[in-house]
Amino acid sequence: MSPDRIHISAAHRDDLAAIMALEGAGFPEAERWSERSWLGELLGDGRTVLIARAHAPVGVITVQTVGELADLHRLVVAPGYRRRGVGTQLTTAAVRAVRHLGARAMILEVDYTNDPAIALYARVGFEQLTARENYYGPGQHALIMKLYDLEAWTGPPECKP
Repeated sequence: MSPDRIHISAAHRDDLAAIMALEGAGFPEAERWSERSWLGELLGDGRTVLIARAHAPVGVITVQTVGELADLHRLVVAPGYRRRGVGTQLTTAAVRAVRHLGARAMILEVDYTNDPAIALYARVGFEQLTARENYYGPGQHALIMKLYDLEAWTGPPECKP
């Protein structure tokens, strides 16, 4: 199914089983978030959780907004839908959503070896801010990326409204 047939909407508690299936397919066991962590995202204050659906859920993103800063917590795309624009569509939709909540900038952490994710975030407009050594564990470093001006941000060309 092509990315233009993806529908993105707010996720709800009844989406938890589908989110956990995405999490299980999207990450090795040691890196998976727990059901409790995802439930905290779905029910937490200041959280924006969006789910992408084709014939079934194919991706999910969660962002926390505190004041003028949004923090992208997690992006999961089903393996069969990766590199097809779903992650870009989800990230773009999340940026638009938190901008309406008053966020003026967004940050995220990404494994410094995850070239596809880094490229996705750069395509959306994020820039490398700094790095954190051992962020994910010994020898597992993270890049901290930031989208600086959500008010002026127009999004990637393929995701224009």
